[in-house]
Amino acid sequence: MLLGVLNKMRKMICSALESKLTTIAAAGLILVSASASADTLDFSVLSPGTQGNTVLVLPQATITSLGADIFVGAASIDHEICALTSGFDCQADMKIDFATAVNGLKFVTSGWDAGDHVDVNVYDGAVLLGTVGKSTDGLVDLTAFSHVTSIYLDDSSTGSGFGYDHFIFAVPEPETYAMLLVGLGLLGFVARRKRAHSI
Repeated sequence: MLLGVLNKMRKMICSALESKLTTIAAAGLILVSASASADTLDFSVLSPGTQGNTVLVLPQATITSLGADIFVGAASIDHEICALTSGFDCQADMKIDFATAVNGLKFVTSGWDAGDHVDVNVYDGAVLLGTVGKSTDGLVDLTAFSHVTSIYLDDSSTGSGFGYDHFIFAVPEPETYAMLLVGLGLLGFVARRKRAHSI
């Protein structure tokens, strides 16, 4: 009888330990899956001045001006870009479609004049995730939004308009999604086993 009780206790301890180790492994896989590679939009490869086009195709994104042209080197700062109106102001709207959904997106506005304002609409596909307004030069922090597929820069400036540069973001690696799914699957397995043992 004592041997039966000890055997039952050993099984319970082994089961609890197995459950804890599986949970820890699943949590570890989920944490590892949170990693991603950092990337930027590099405008330095473009010649300064008007691009003679309303669409720029870069490896990481397609940039579309809803104005007359795209200008590189606006306000003579770095290689920022802007969407030109026919009056040669940076007041036209612009859309950036990322090749792969991104996280941790940030960029910088520059060249502010009195009356300049832009609303940055953040999208995941056709779903509007949110809007951030900007009426000064400086950082536009969109890190609160994940799985961003595009942004729409809705410019309502009455000054000369903004230039945009230093786009930094993270692109999750394909294997990251696989690790996340494995981790979630392990957690589901543990939950089912616990439920089965408690019945």
